[in-house]
Amino acid sequence: GSLLIFEKLCDDWVREVHRFNSQRKKRMNFVIFRSCENKKLTSLEELKELLEDTSFLETAELKSAFSHDIVSNKVGANKIARKAAKAWMAESSGRKVGSEPNVVKATIKEVPLLKEAPVEEAAPVEEAAPVEVIEVAAPVEEA
Repeated sequence: GSLLIFEKLCDDWVREVHRFNSQRKKRMNFVIFRSCENKKLTSLEELKELLEDTSFLETAELKSAFSHDIVSNKVGANKIARKAAKAWMAESSGRKVGSEPNVVKATIKEVPLLKEAPVEEAAPVEEAAPVEVIEVAAPVEEA
């Protein structure tokens, strides 16, 4: 099957909604409740029997696989669900994974400054004397 919805119910349990990939069952889906120890349950009643405090299950809104945002974009829903599942698995296994990039702290070592050499001033540039242009009239040839 293909993962459509991944919802965190509490710290230890999540709800996964999968759809079948076969042609015969293509409109059907199934639900799995999974604990952080990878224990799988297939019904909400089994989960209620296992947990002591089930008050959060009555108030939780569980999303259906037939809700509009899932049906209209199954590929996007799968991508979001897989990303959430990977983050939850990494979190429950102990290491923290997030969208934050790993920051590498650079060590800065002090570099001694070089002595600055004295700068020599350049000699002033002398301007060239203006050149006089003499206009000579060209001789006019008459034909």
